[in-house]
Amino acid sequence: MTLGTIALATLVAGTAAAGGLRAQTPAAEPAARPDGPIPFTSPDGSRFILVPDSRMPLVHWAIATLAHDPPGFAGLSAATMLAALGGTWQSGSRDPERERQALADLDAAFHAWLGNRGDAAATAELVRLSTAAEQLGDPAAHRRVLASVPVHLPEVFDRPPVCIYVTTTVPGALPEVAQLLLERREQTALRDIQSIWAQTGRPQPDDRTALRAEVLALAMPDHPFLHRLERQGSGAPRRTEAMATWQAMQRPEGTVHVLHGGFDADAVRAMLQRTFTSTALPRAEPLPLVSARPFSSLRRSLVPGARVPTVALGFVLPEGVDRATLDVARHWLGEGGDSRIGEELPRLGHAQATVSCLAPWPPTVGGRSLLLLEITDPDGIDGLADAVRRVAGEAIAAAPSAPTLDAALATVQREWTTATNDPRQFAVAIAAAAQLWPGQQPRTTLPDRIDGDAVRRLLTRILNSPPVVVEARP
Repeated sequence: MTLGTIALATLVAGTAAAGGLRAQTPAAEPAARPDGPIPFTSPDGSRFILVPDSRMPLVHWAIATLAHDPPGFAGLSAATMLAALGGTWQSGSRDPERERQALADLDAAFHAWLGNRGDAAATAELVRLSTAAEQLGDPAAHRRVLASVPVHLPEVFDRPPVCIYVTTTVPGALPEVAQLLLERREQTALRDIQSIWAQTGRPQPDDRTALRAEVLALAMPDHPFLHRLERQGSGAPRRTEAMATWQAMQRPEGTVHVLHGGFDADAVRAMLQRTFTSTALPRAEPLPLVSARPFSSLRRSLVPGARVPTVALGFVLPEGVDRATLDVARHWLGEGGDSRIGEELPRLGHAQATVSCLAPWPPTVGGRSLLLLEITDPDGIDGLADAVRRVAGEAIAAAPSAPTLDAALATVQREWTTATNDPRQFAVAIAAAAQLWPGQQPRTTLPDRIDGDAVRRLLTRILNSPPVVVEARP
């Protein structure tokens, strides 16, 4: 039995499979850094960023796309990315036309069963059609094709709102890999999409889910990330909806390819220009531009039932922020006990309090969202929001001192180095950033210095506007 049959049978029995589908990342190779990225656009509209490095014997290819989740099915884009690992109609199907029909019949039977789970005949029909579809699909054949190229460890990451595919190959195989990735885009079969949805489509809430959902409901009620924080229903997408989601997400003008490794940049660029020339995917509606608008007054809300008292303050980020300056600013202001707010909490009578700062949150194209401060104190949060606003205002009365600014920059650099030391993750990070910050140049290194006055000016623009304040209390 395939993974899809096992998971579907488990779902029929009433308990969805809980196992993950993501493979493990290989051991990190020695870190290597390139001279600089080479961006260009292919004839079909795909964006490419070449990051050659002659010291590397391999090539890591990452493809980043923005999620196109339909209403009611937050996370469907990521589920289709996992399903696409099962192959295409060309590689992985014993009879493409018959398998297409079998998967359509199975999908219809599955949704009929969802409406009447206790019906024995519906259950039997579902199992029969699942077996028939399994006999027509051959994921092992797809894996053999990849291994023969070679394509090593295809892997996907869900980093809302970005979905990323990454794999590793050798320089000489790049033309074959390009053809396979084009086939993946145009002809993916989405086998086992329903069983994969059952495993991945319902994110588990954590302690701060309700708090953050309330912040978004007040500040950015149209942001799709809000649907991820809200409780999901028990429904499942139709196969046609999943395929439409995949096709919209994979339109070439919405994708970013990053190739990082040891290759000849001129030869590879010419090959990619010859390969990625057109698409047969249907046109998709562009994603709506989501942004937070400044508030005219302070907004407050209360979320009951928290295990630990927590207060969140969400400030609207201005347009056109420099992401390196923002990274350092959030660390300096409120990330951890060594931040300016963290150092002041004990003096405010909150010795047990902890503070974190996220920006931009949630991740949004162009950073058009919020700076989110979250302060948790088991001893209580009475008056804490107003005290934190006062401390933050005092902190930016002057530019950060050189030692505190250098410490914040060192933390940002350490986080970047840790996250990207593996060359695969380096490619993933560049691809994700290119999707989220399309107006800024691809960044393969961090700046050695950040101007303190720039940090103060940015935080002044942010903190001088009224925030949303949400308190989570027991």
